[in-house]
Amino acid sequence: MKTPLKNSYEAWFLALFAALAVIRFSFLFLAPLDLSPDEAYYWDWSRRLSWGYYSKPPMVAWLIGLSTRFFGANEIGVRLPAVILGLGTILAIYLFLKKEVGERAGFWGALIYSSTIGSAVSSYIMTIDAPLLFFWTLALISTWISIKRSLKGPKEEFAPWLISGTLVGLALLSKQTAISLPLATLLFLVLLIPEKNLFRKKGVYLFFLVQLFLLLPFLFWNYQHNFITFAHTAHHFKGLEEKGPLFNPRTFFEFLGSQFGLITPLTFLCLLFCAFCYFFWAIKSFKGMKGRDEKVHLIHFLVLSGFLPLLACLFLSLKQRVNANWPAPFYISLCLLLGLWVVEGDVCNSSLLRKIKEKVLPASVILGAILVILVYFSPLLLAKLGLFGKPFDPTIRLRGWKELSIKVEKLLKEVPFPEKTILITRRRQTASELAFYVKWHPTVYRWNGLRGEVRSQYELWPPPNTRKGLDALLVFDADKGLKGIEGCFRELRPLGVIEIPLGNHRLRKFRVFFGKGLYRWKAN
Repeated sequence: MKTPLKNSYEAWFLALFAALAVIRFSFLFLAPLDLSPDEAYYWDWSRRLSWGYYSKPPMVAWLIGLSTRFFGANEIGVRLPAVILGLGTILAIYLFLKKEVGERAGFWGALIYSSTIGSAVSSYIMTIDAPLLFFWTLALISTWISIKRSLKGPKEEFAPWLISGTLVGLALLSKQTAISLPLATLLFLVLLIPEKNLFRKKGVYLFFLVQLFLLLPFLFWNYQHNFITFAHTAHHFKGLEEKGPLFNPRTFFEFLGSQFGLITPLTFLCLLFCAFCYFFWAIKSFKGMKGRDEKVHLIHFLVLSGFLPLLACLFLSLKQRVNANWPAPFYISLCLLLGLWVVEGDVCNSSLLRKIKEKVLPASVILGAILVILVYFSPLLLAKLGLFGKPFDPTIRLRGWKELSIKVEKLLKEVPFPEKTILITRRRQTASELAFYVKWHPTVYRWNGLRGEVRSQYELWPPPNTRKGLDALLVFDADKGLKGIEGCFRELRPLGVIEIPLGNHRLRKFRVFFGKGLYRWKAN
């Protein structure tokens, strides 16, 4: 007999989803926080839509561009996709687990994921993680559905593989990390050969070909720009080439601490214990996976797509610094595993793990919910308690930029020809924030002080036209030198210092110069 809606886990999920929607949309419209430098940077990308960009694939710029064209170049227009994509990710987790395991598993999987700080932040701050998590979740689910349908019989089905390949391609166009999903799928298909060789089916090849097809414009753009995105990505792994100790405890514990913070402490432990449990069980139970049922195959697939790449990040952190958000999509697979664990029981037959599920897991949800609520109320609480600017202030990167732009606008009005005066900064963060918050959204140029070295997207865009002898307002960080730009103007004079208070004696400080007659754009 079916449980009535009011007593079912579906009702609990609907209540959770409605609460999250209200909280996140309310925070979007009410939170007095400026765009983060990364958000402003990606918004600046969206003004010049392309197949590729300096450091990332183009999806984040495409989505911001679509949203701001409908809702305007404002904070809401930039961040609205993050809210929608975040809610879509939670809905997809629930619906998948509900279909594969049951409503209870779906509710717990969605609840665990939504009670992490990482989920809350990625559903407000519009960076590459929001589209990555959304498309990764859909790609993971659709890939499993394609595998499952192919296992059921000899009938060739192209549509599921076509959809799966498309979604994986969209994930790859969101962030480079998504490459781990087709690799995990390939490994799973190889391990599945003794039971059923799916490589005999044409749909599998279509799955990989569609991904390549969607990436071709991005790859061609990189070819035209000396594969700059790949060079930037490789730069993150320079630590592997450097000589030094095999084990760096500082980078390892930094990464581990960041995961405790983003996933919340108890939830991270629950996910880790659950993943370890299923990992060792999968190894023990694996004998070509012959004769196994669908749930066993699903466990192996989730372990390969979630736990193994997370383990790779942990091992990588033993040698070099690993960014806290790199393993973000892998936790999707772990949340799906945990939802299955809640329903299926303890496959390791461990009393410790049973206690974790019965006592620690509910406590982790409560703690996670409290921490997520504190994150949403942090701007109000920090202001009321006078804690702005403290070392633990998470809002410091999201304040002061609008105020800086207002002061820059005032200085622009005082120069001889404001409409012919360009803006130049040293850092790409300042360039993107000024481009966004100065009322007329000017093109802002970044001076990197080096000959021909590309360090941001700004170096890939055309430099200012030196033939016109333009005037410029230079807004440079107070601790940064001019780096040769004084030799690019006929005259350069200081206009003063801008100080933006951030609380507790912390300042964002800039030196401002007026440059007359720009006649070249290279250092001596």
